[in-house]
Parts: sequence; C-alpha cells; structure tokens
Amino acid sequence: MLGIRCKCGGKLKRGVTEVEFFGIDFGVKQADICTKCGSEYLSQELLEEIEKEVVGRGLFGLERKGHVAKSGNSLVVRIPKEIAKSLKIERDTPIIIYPSEPKKLVIEVET
Repeated sequence: MLGIRCKCGGKLKRGVTEVEFFGIDFGVKQADICTKCGSEYLSQELLEEIEKEVVGRGLFGLERKGHVAKSGNSLVVRIPKEIAKSLKIERDTPIIIYPSEPKKLVIEVET
C-alpha cells in the first residue's frame, strides 16, 4: 500500500492496468489503483508519453461533445468539422459502426 489516499478516501495500491487513449493502445502499464473506488492514477511520465503520441498523431484537442439527432426513423450523430477533416471524412464516406462495450460506440472509416 502507498501512503497516498484517493480523492474518495480509499488507499492506493500499486498495480497494472491496460492503457488506451483516443483509440491508441499503450499496453499494460503500472498505475496506482484505489482499493475503494477502483480509480486508476498514471505516472506523470506515462501521461507525457501519451500526450506526445496524441499530439504527434494530430488528435490533441479534437474531443468534442455532441448530441444525437433524429432523421426519419434513424438517429444521427453529427461529426464535427475538425474531426471529419482529421480523418478525411466527407459526405457519403463509407463507415462501419458498432458497439464495443456498454456506453461505447465505435465508428471506423472504411478504406
């Protein structure tokens, strides 16, 4: 156990976790994990590595909030202009869309 406490009041324990950010798999890395709420805390060095990779791929700052709209009998998710540009998506670009886990939707651009 580490001498540091989580914001929930739980104790932190050194462990490992799978790290993925913006769809980039960084593998299994060491983290401090709360024994009470399960929150995971990554080292500053790992956070800097993640940031460098995200910036290098042109993904930094592209996260946006949006809403689901309705068109006929379908629901529509609008893709913000900056994200569409970074992925080279235009009108009628073929995509594959599927749920990958509860509360997570994946949209892949077909090539």
